[in-house]
Amino acid sequence: MDVPLSLSQPSGSIESRSKHRSIADYTVLKEIGEGSFSIVYHAKEKDEKKRDVAIKVCLKKQIIRDKRVKYVHREKEVLAQLSIKENLHHSIVTLYATFQDAENLYFALTYAKHGDLLHIMLKQENKCFTVEHSKYYAAVLLDALNHLHTHGVLHRDVKPENILVKENGKIILSDFGSAAFLNENEETSCSSSSSSTPRRCSFVGTAQYVAPEMLKGEEMTPSSDLWSFGVVLYQFITGDHAFHDESEYLIFKRVTDVLFKFPDDFDVDAKHLISNLLVLDPLARYTYAQIVAHDFFNSIDFEHLLQLEPPQIFH
Repeated sequence: MDVPLSLSQPSGSIESRSKHRSIADYTVLKEIGEGSFSIVYHAKEKDEKKRDVAIKVCLKKQIIRDKRVKYVHREKEVLAQLSIKENLHHSIVTLYATFQDAENLYFALTYAKHGDLLHIMLKQENKCFTVEHSKYYAAVLLDALNHLHTHGVLHRDVKPENILVKENGKIILSDFGSAAFLNENEETSCSSSSSSTPRRCSFVGTAQYVAPEMLKGEEMTPSSDLWSFGVVLYQFITGDHAFHDESEYLIFKRVTDVLFKFPDDFDVDAKHLISNLLVLDPLARYTYAQIVAHDFFNSIDFEHLLQLEPPQIFH
């Protein structure tokens, strides 16, 4: 079955010299994840590198059935752009190769031994991170988002499940299935921008983390990812969602009303930072520069993040 998706290697990529790859070039070891139309496997390259990779296998029939062709195409384009040698970032997943056969599309990506950050967080004593650990993870995530935005990319689905942990404990932002280029404007099937009340809708992202402008059918900007960043930081520290309710619709209502509260013992600096991120007006939210300069990150040297030792909290 033909899917209109170009899977040729991007010019200048670190794998631009690889030709005619297939799944036969890898030893598939075990399944490590599953999505609505894909399965992810831990695999090892059979060539002299013997590199560990994550192979994302996307079933063409399901992509077409779920009307996801556009999103898969864009995911490949975004990852290819970010995997060009001069665009590589230590905290963003790298696309090594793409190929296809009659039934599937394949993405060979960075392998993260310890899985996603949500599962690691839930294994902690209080099912959340300490403030210091939260500070480290948030700083690295913020740096990754800034890199994306600088290169004209919106992630649009920032959440702990999409932050992976490598063998050395360092994190990478992954899953670009909802990503978009900044120059793309998409209409959402949520409420119109003239309405403040969300309706049942199809949207990109995840209900608890999505910015209110998405639910109101307005344009998403880098500030939309920073809203999600604020929600993620809240979850790191508390173990809970800032916006939660019995149904997706009620969650949407809480998001558009910015209806959430902090626990009594919440860190003061984190509270002030998050309060300036979870703001209805995207233009009134803190910018990257304001976040970096905030007292919450006083102990973080953003110029030397790569040299910081990550928490070793794996079970």
